[in-house]
Amino acid sequence: MKKIKGKPANITKWITGKITTKNNIFDRNRIVVCEKLPLIRIGAKCFMVNETPDCKTAAVQINAPSPFQEGDIISINPNGDCTVVWEKNSCHNAFYVTDLCNSKCIMCPQTDGKQSRYDECLKILDCIDLKNDKNIGITGGEPTIEPEKLLKLLYKIARKSPNQKVHILTNGRNFEDINLVKNLSNIKHIDISYGIPLYSDIAEEHDFITGSKGSFQQTIRGLYNLAQYKQKIEIRIVILKQNYRKLKDIAEYIYRNLPFVTHIALMGMEYHGRAETNYEDINIDPYDYREELYEAVRQFVRYNITADVYNIPLCLADSRIEEFCRDSISSWKKAFLDKCSNCRKRELCSGIFETSFTQSKYIHPFL
Repeated sequence: MKKIKGKPANITKWITGKITTKNNIFDRNRIVVCEKLPLIRIGAKCFMVNETPDCKTAAVQINAPSPFQEGDIISINPNGDCTVVWEKNSCHNAFYVTDLCNSKCIMCPQTDGKQSRYDECLKILDCIDLKNDKNIGITGGEPTIEPEKLLKLLYKIARKSPNQKVHILTNGRNFEDINLVKNLSNIKHIDISYGIPLYSDIAEEHDFITGSKGSFQQTIRGLYNLAQYKQKIEIRIVILKQNYRKLKDIAEYIYRNLPFVTHIALMGMEYHGRAETNYEDINIDPYDYREELYEAVRQFVRYNITADVYNIPLCLADSRIEEFCRDSISSWKKAFLDKCSNCRKRELCSGIFETSFTQSKYIHPFL
């Protein structure tokens, strides 16, 4: 994630705006990068300068080149932390709407928090035009924790960019409320799909992984409610020690019970947040479940269900499923090890999570 620490001046609350080197007074969302404060400052949200500001204008002094590109959307907090929240040239942009969640998954890469971020996301939406964003995400936390705010955000996206593709990552539990599903399906001029996790074909095992008793049944009821309103559904299966031997069973369960699902994502873990805390209990190297992953993909192919493999480097997957492995890690947290610099398959590879505290010892380049 692109970010820089600066020395703030006259910043008392979070500022969200668009990075630019052009001090256009008609752009009321601009955060202007310049050597020193210009004489004309009307309408600017903030200035990012090299010299110490000496006036009452909101500014942040930085002592290094700005890492941001023209058109990036950034947030600046009162401590002077400047962080990109929407990259103009990224195909992995998403609204991170909340820290709040009604599950406590043992491998969740997020850190625990208690803050809703919907208001910030609405400000971000005011700053972007979405012309280059073919598919955007909504994630958390659990986006449906605050259903009215989710609906407000989606309606605003639909008005701003008709027929925009939006992929919502959610545990699906709150979709057991048929009225929420109905309200979401009533939004016109927007193409919504849902990415919903299923960690086992057995309720008790799924509930153990989510840290929430009854979550399996809630998710299944939610999936059927979404299907009733003909919504697009992706099932996400994060692979960990507790379920890697059951991937074929999960495939069988989906085929028998969830025939309306449009896509399957079989996913490697990001070792951050709770996944780092529970590492010893949940860790299984992708290299060690290559055969199980191959058999699961083959099963989905046999059932004529579209399936892809996310977040697993090509060198850790069985070569027989290489065509199913996707470059899936968001650009702001994707990286490669030094040993991968000359790998001939690097351009096709997902790489690794820069945010993970550890990496597989089996990663190697194809030379």
